[in-house]
Amino acid sequence: MTNQQRKHIILSAIKRAECADIHDVLRIAGEEIECLEAVPFGSRNEIMRICEDIADGVIDGSESIKRVMTFLNSIPD
Repeated sequence: MTNQQRKHIILSAIKRAECADIHDVLRIAGEEIECLEAVPFGSRNEIMRICEDIADGVIDGSESIKRVMTFLNSIPD
């Protein structure tokens, strides 16, 4: 499966489930996110950073979803 197909599956799952935050995203699509290939070096820990920021109260759920989308768009197809 290509990154493009994987990203489509992840984005579709996020929209269908109406995820409230990063934790919902990981619950429904975490395995697919882990299987993405060619993640840019600076973005490899982005999911962990998003989780830490939401746990620390730096961002809210909607901001975490936006950052996940930005992360997914940074990965080449």
